[in-house]
Amino acid sequence: MEKIYTINLSELGGLEKEEIYDLLKEKLHLPNYCGTNLDALYDALTEMGECNINIVDCRENPDSIKGCATDNIGSDSSVPKKGESYIDKIRKVFEDAADLNPDINLSIISGKYISKYISLYDYEYKKGRHYLNASRRSPDKLVYTKSSKEFKEMIPDAVSCFVIVDNEMYDEPRLLLSNEYRYPTGQFLLSVPAGLIDANDADSKETLGGKELSPCEKAAVREIKEETGIALSDKDVIKTVNPLVFSTPGMTDESNALVSVVIRSDIKDQLSQEGAEGSELFDGFEILTKEEAKKILKQGVDNNGIFYSVYTCIALMYFVSDMWTEE
Repeated sequence: MEKIYTINLSELGGLEKEEIYDLLKEKLHLPNYCGTNLDALYDALTEMGECNINIVDCRENPDSIKGCATDNIGSDSSVPKKGESYIDKIRKVFEDAADLNPDINLSIISGKYISKYISLYDYEYKKGRHYLNASRRSPDKLVYTKSSKEFKEMIPDAVSCFVIVDNEMYDEPRLLLSNEYRYPTGQFLLSVPAGLIDANDADSKETLGGKELSPCEKAAVREIKEETGIALSDKDVIKTVNPLVFSTPGMTDESNALVSVVIRSDIKDQLSQEGAEGSELFDGFEILTKEEAKKILKQGVDNNGIFYSVYTCIALMYFVSDMWTEE
């Protein structure tokens, strides 16, 4: 049975000593009789069976816990040194125990840069071995720390939408794309409507055409309205093509859901890019026939000779293969 334990050291800040050990016992499934001191924690860790332990240490200003900065702590062999917090000593206990106990696979995760939309984490997955991960996730939600069950049930970071217009507006179905400025590339790229999934997308209840929408589908409805001006109606068909895909897992744990929307309603006079928010910048739409989509797919660049993203590539393949017509 898989055993993965994650300890976020930021959660320990400000707790009383006994509260810290109560939390560690809960997280590590330690027996209640385990003592509330560093030596007892060390003994318990060295006796643990095969498991993965992730220590997430993204503290901005590590401080000593209440009552433990200067006094002796139970039967602990030492007192925190000047400038070293009690939480630092707890981390050191995990490191020392992992050195002695070969059944513990210890990873130390630290934050190199933490912000609202993107962060850079350092994973010390083995002593002295490091791997950097760019992530949209907060320290407590990193993919690396999830169990297999949690991994299979997690909600992606964002949604990418394949919008196909199949109504009386055109003589044949069209794939709706836009030219969106992507700052890391310095170019306007042929793009699908896309955006981040909000926390409340998992909490609110919404329906479309009698179907209850998943969090990624709710985000798709919102992003399509913002980036294309189209307000989906009950005549339109929405479905999840893939609940979660990784685009560049060698560099980032960022994930996207792929959602297909077939527009059957009248969207005359709705197309607009005025709903762009923040740094979003658009330069018109590309509304492609199947043959036009095939051409762009085959040549590997758009009609301006510019490369496009993997999600645009998938959208083109999805459209020209007629997979969108399948139930």
